[in-house]
Amino acid sequence: MKVLTITGVGPGDPSLLTLAAVEAIQESTVVSYPVTTIGGESLAEKIASKWITKDKKKLPIYFPMVDDQNTLKSAWRIAGAELMKMVEEGERVVFLSQGDISLFSTGSYLLKDLEKFHPECLVKLIPGITSFAAAAAKSKLPLAFQEEQLLVLPVPDLYDELKVTLSEAASTNRVVVLLKLGKKWTWVKPLLEELDLIESSIFVEKVGLLDQKILRASNLSSASRSYFSLLLVRQSWPLIMP
Repeated sequence: MKVLTITGVGPGDPSLLTLAAVEAIQESTVVSYPVTTIGGESLAEKIASKWITKDKKKLPIYFPMVDDQNTLKSAWRIAGAELMKMVEEGERVVFLSQGDISLFSTGSYLLKDLEKFHPECLVKLIPGITSFAAAAAKSKLPLAFQEEQLLVLPVPDLYDELKVTLSEAASTNRVVVLLKLGKKWTWVKPLLEELDLIESSIFVEKVGLLDQKILRASNLSSASRSYFSLLLVRQSWPLIMP
């Protein structure tokens, strides 16, 4: 049977890899991972490097960071074909994806491509710890209590759209996780100040990496931030608490 494994490797800290992920890497003969530039480094590969021994073949696969649909579809198709070539040669292949494989993940696109063009291949999926789960633990901010709601989304493109989202969250006891903050922080910070949320919002950048930052949003300048940055916005607490 043709089998390929796609596994999440967490947000950055190698110690947050699951046992299942480590076992999949150890049992593989080929370790594949995404790169955003040809010949460039892979954060997913770096996170799992402790378990990628010298006897394993490495297969970096180029996934361009573009919006053009034809370019993206071509990249997914090429990636699926390259991985299947290894599988058909009898290799035990594992593909590494940063964070969790089901959340804004390269692994999700790869899965759908394989299902469409290589249905004869059994794809095994191993989840990974998300950046916001790690961020909540590091900052000691519970994501949800009791009947509270949790909304996870990339920062919207429009100021007014995010304003509505945060205003609705206030009236529904909804904790909001804003991902892919990056350059949008230049206008998100003034919005948090307008809504009086700047003191209660937690900013986290590059969680799990050596240069991670965790601080109150009020202590951060309004300059652009890294792509790997997020906000945890809790506007209230349950009535019954310890």
